[in-house]
Amino acid sequence: MPEVWMSQAIKADLGDHAPCDPAFPPKAIAHITADRQATADAPQDLLSFVRLQSFFTHGGKDLAPHILWDPFTGAFAQFFPATSRSKSLEDRPGGTRTNRAGKVVLQIEALFFPHCRVDDRVCARLTDSPCKGWSELNAWVRSWGVPDEWPMGRPTGFVADRSADAWSLRGGWYAHAHVPENSHVDPGSWPSFAQGRPIRAAAGVSERDGNSVSRSPSWDRPFPDV
Repeated sequence: MPEVWMSQAIKADLGDHAPCDPAFPPKAIAHITADRQATADAPQDLLSFVRLQSFFTHGGKDLAPHILWDPFTGAFAQFFPATSRSKSLEDRPGGTRTNRAGKVVLQIEALFFPHCRVDDRVCARLTDSPCKGWSELNAWVRSWGVPDEWPMGRPTGFVADRSADAWSLRGGWYAHAHVPENSHVDPGSWPSFAQGRPIRAAAGVSERDGNSVSRSPSWDRPFPDV
């Protein structure tokens, strides 16, 4: 049986669970937090994993995904069980239930923005980061029946390409830029599907975070994600 709660993740259950719609195929949605604006000439420090986790458990509850993933350390936090919808997608009245349109709709927020700086290393694209923990994350998503496929193509830039038909009929991975009723264009890039059996990663917060999980952040932007 697949794990409702990813074993490598910090469990930060927000409650307010609600079912998905099994009439649609299983999906995973790729996001980046995009919490700061930076450029190649003016990179900015990446916010800590603890700060983003605290945002999603406090003021950002109504925007929370299933999984927050730090690709620099391999840390994870999970806010909803796999069997519940999460809340990272815009869901307009009368249209498809974007957050629910699948046997599962697993939403992943990578802690990243373009030209972020971590330990003097600047990454323009998510795929420039170490992508630590990706094999574990990919395996967990796969265990829920989400195929290693991008129905709208693996994202290679911040470009929107949406198809209501593909969304309704095809399971697999979708960029936020691919989801109907949404205007965001992230994640810009995403790692290739992992092969083989993943190495189990330790849950918890890295030394880089340096803060208590219970700390409430002073948020720089009211709305994460591009």
